[in-house]
Amino acid sequence: MPVRLLIVFALVGLAGCVPYTVGSTPATVAPREIEPSAMLQIASGRRDLDRDDEPGGAALMLGNEARLGLDERSDVGVRLIGLGSLTATYKRRLTGPIRGDAGTSLIVGAGVIGASHLHLEATVVASPGPIDGAPRVVPYGALRLQDLTPFSGDALDTTPALGLVVGGRFGWPDLAVSPEIGVFYSPSPLAGDDDVIVVPSVTVRGDRLRKALGL
Repeated sequence: MPVRLLIVFALVGLAGCVPYTVGSTPATVAPREIEPSAMLQIASGRRDLDRDDEPGGAALMLGNEARLGLDERSDVGVRLIGLGSLTATYKRRLTGPIRGDAGTSLIVGAGVIGASHLHLEATVVASPGPIDGAPRVVPYGALRLQDLTPFSGDALDTTPALGLVVGGRFGWPDLAVSPEIGVFYSPSPLAGDDDVIVVPSVTVRGDRLRKALGL
């Protein structure tokens, strides 16, 4: 099943672009379970740049992820972004109950963006748990640090990006929608480009998504 899932994910991606989306609360996937997700992100600027690029507008990203539960407190995931970008992450529960959304988790990962940059990321995500009177609404926030290192001759180097992400999960354990917005300080190597990137996104995750894809 994981191989089929990754093949479908590769086919539906749009374009390689830097992933800023967190898309989840501190909760980890149950051991030996697989949770798929799909995300749509719009970044106000790009940082996976080549020497011939000029300051441009917003960048659209369609990404897909599959996460596998390792144990009661950790999981791993693979995220495909278009056909030329891939990241892998490890998520570990730091505080809070084993089951549930309240608490904090650390997410670390690496990957390749656009066949030109090595991507590194570290995220701390926290949540108070479901809102009183609205058990299907779970707010969360995250502090995210990420960096791009060029390995292609035409790729530009950039400084690390530091951002604050705020979002919420709406729905059920097997089907939920997580809209969020992130604001990142990421100085651009191009003159005239904004150093602040605003990133609204939405993530859909859950077992019903897998069934809808026929997997």
